[in-house]
Amino acid sequence: MSDDKYRFIKFNQREQDNLRTEGGGKDTIYPWTLRGEDLKKHSEALIDQLNYIEGIARPSIKKFPYILTVNILDDAKAKSHQKKLVSMFNVDNSFTQLGMISENKLLLKLDQEESIKKATKNLKQLEKNQNSISAITEINQFKPNIIVDEKEEVYKINLIDFHNDKLNKDVLSYVEEQLKNEDISFERQEYSKNHNVLEVTGVTLDKLSFIKELPIKNIEPMPSVESPFLDNSIIDKLETSFIKYDPRKIYPVVGLLDDGVTILPQLEGFVHRGNGCNYGDSELNMNHGTFIAHLLIHGNMMNGVNDYSVDGCTVIDVPVVPKGKLTEPQLIKNIEDAISSNPEVKIWNLSVSLRGELSNDNKFSDYAIELDRIQDEYNVLICKSAGNDGSSYIVGDEPKRISIGADSVRSLTVGSISRLADAFGFSKENHPAPYSRIGRGPASIIKPDVVHYGGDIFSLSAAPTSIVDYENKGERSILSDGSEKIQPGTSFSTPKIAKLLAELYLVLDMNVKTFDPLLLKTLVIHSANYLDSTNIEGLERLKRMGFGKPKNSSEIVIQDSPHSATLLLTGNLRKKARIDIMDFPYPSNLINGDYFTGEIKVTLVYKNYLSKDMGPEYCQSDIVLRMGTYDKLIDRDTSKPTILNPIGRSDSQNILLKDVYGKKKITKNIDFLKERNLIEYGDKYYPVKKFSADLNEAKDSVQRKHLKKDRKWFLYLEGQYRDFIYQQLEQEDSHMSMDFVLAVTITDPTKTKDVYTETIRELDRHNFEFELVDVDVSVEIESSVGTDEVVVSPL
Repeated sequence: MSDDKYRFIKFNQREQDNLRTEGGGKDTIYPWTLRGEDLKKHSEALIDQLNYIEGIARPSIKKFPYILTVNILDDAKAKSHQKKLVSMFNVDNSFTQLGMISENKLLLKLDQEESIKKATKNLKQLEKNQNSISAITEINQFKPNIIVDEKEEVYKINLIDFHNDKLNKDVLSYVEEQLKNEDISFERQEYSKNHNVLEVTGVTLDKLSFIKELPIKNIEPMPSVESPFLDNSIIDKLETSFIKYDPRKIYPVVGLLDDGVTILPQLEGFVHRGNGCNYGDSELNMNHGTFIAHLLIHGNMMNGVNDYSVDGCTVIDVPVVPKGKLTEPQLIKNIEDAISSNPEVKIWNLSVSLRGELSNDNKFSDYAIELDRIQDEYNVLICKSAGNDGSSYIVGDEPKRISIGADSVRSLTVGSISRLADAFGFSKENHPAPYSRIGRGPASIIKPDVVHYGGDIFSLSAAPTSIVDYENKGERSILSDGSEKIQPGTSFSTPKIAKLLAELYLVLDMNVKTFDPLLLKTLVIHSANYLDSTNIEGLERLKRMGFGKPKNSSEIVIQDSPHSATLLLTGNLRKKARIDIMDFPYPSNLINGDYFTGEIKVTLVYKNYLSKDMGPEYCQSDIVLRMGTYDKLIDRDTSKPTILNPIGRSDSQNILLKDVYGKKKITKNIDFLKERNLIEYGDKYYPVKKFSADLNEAKDSVQRKHLKKDRKWFLYLEGQYRDFIYQQLEQEDSHMSMDFVLAVTITDPTKTKDVYTETIRELDRHNFEFELVDVDVSVEIESSVGTDEVVVSPL
């Protein structure tokens, strides 16, 4: 790769940009706050509900805490309201909130009769707890969620985490004892240190009725691995050319978590069996893994494409899926064994899905939760397939929702788009593939994250009605016996993103100690766009394609134009601190007449806190991102108790807001359609935020007031934490902070101005420390498709 002068510019905030988070004001009386007799009657009704729960509790359960569900108003979902509300039930300074069932339903515990009395006393203090009492709509005894499927024989029981080791063990022992008494077969499965489930078999409807009376959280069918291929069609073998392995060359490294790879002659040197495999070759199928390995190594050659910037790949094969049925607990164990046993491998491809789809907006799947834990514990990045729906498109329906596990927050979840269009408009070029499962994830989180080409399905008629009316058009690869196959699926778009990450890892000269999954994730998402998907509405496009298709690694790291500059800000944002850069280095030559102009793309990725018990509030922390202009700096009165920072901004305007931009201007600016991304994040704790806009699309009123050339630019970051994680970490005496990576690209749409040089001048002028990001110029990062570096297959 050539050494190019237009590299990423990594800069640091200055000491003056580090400010303190300021507190809020006094309590407020809200429109929904009850008063007088209404408040008194409501308090009495809530107390009656508490007393009823105490009265119906079974004697055998009374040695454990009462488990309550507390329903709250929509308007009272803010963390400030929840904190005060939960404190009314926290009568002994223990961990009172155990989780959330939905956005409006809290899961709380009370430690028997004395705690009921103290909670009742708080509910009677009308003046002190006016808002909290008003916020509660109902208090009920908790009932476990029971999901029944008559086709299933194996179920799993999830237990409540009381955040008390002794109590958790006592409850687990009690539940196991009751299951034995009812002759229910079970086996304890340990997903992680604090995540035990009971796998039960031979469960009847009568037994389920018994189980729901136990102190458990839920019972549902045990997920198992689904078939990886959409069909089994084999095509005639064609003469194929392959890349020749060069022992002198350093290739990108991808770990493969699949059903194994048969090392055929053209894979020798490239594929190595890693440590941590729990199966012998006779227990493996190895078709799916071999198919993916060929795509990672020879994909460009085999399909005549340029999906990769580097030909060849070192594949560390650790089979995690044997022949026959494999359930969720064993799959999770196999994945963790593979990753922990190969610490030198940092990027893993996981095109293994569990049967079924996400059906609960209020709960992240156990599979996803464990994938997140594994990635945090071993500092790796997993690319996870969104999953396939091989039936809905046949009858003209929308694809089903993403598969179980594709809701993993830490993973890059990958969907598929069509490479080519068919004659009947069923498959359209660069549009979502008809089989690719769609988002969003639980709590409306953006999933899939990105898309890539995963193979096409063409219609053979204008009015298809059955599977025979469709034809598979790719991807083309090879099975374990050497036969060739054309097969579509998100299983085959996913390794293209894994390979992209591995190429970036290589060219940015990272190693095991300096591996930064946030940086790689940011660069991939930041580069993504929607190509030619011009007729898909914005929210629908986000649901089906995430942030779009990323560029190749060569396009990401080689910026050959001075008309654009990409700034990188990385760091650790501590609680009670904020970053407010009041001299953001916006290039001063991006002015048209009296107003600022330019295209702005901003991507923020951060490592947020997660809590498996909190349902829709699984993401427990957030970073608020604002960027825009202001009039001038002002002095602030620090003698006031809520003001801690002596300098502030006047007349600030955040430009990362959808309503800043005019619909008519957006409609006219067709050229920017593939880049535009105007997402209203609001109070959503999305761990990835992306916003891209053209300042020329701003409303006239915004331009006149907030984009005048004499205004200054700012960039603002501040952490937010839900009270649940704050209380948990406070008890553990843990320091609270979040690592983050922010990328900002500023482009001159006229392609006439030297934005890159001017951005560096602004950094110098305002005394920022900065450096150009190093790239390894020895890496050959241009595809060799069409060159002579091939060998004909000996098969």
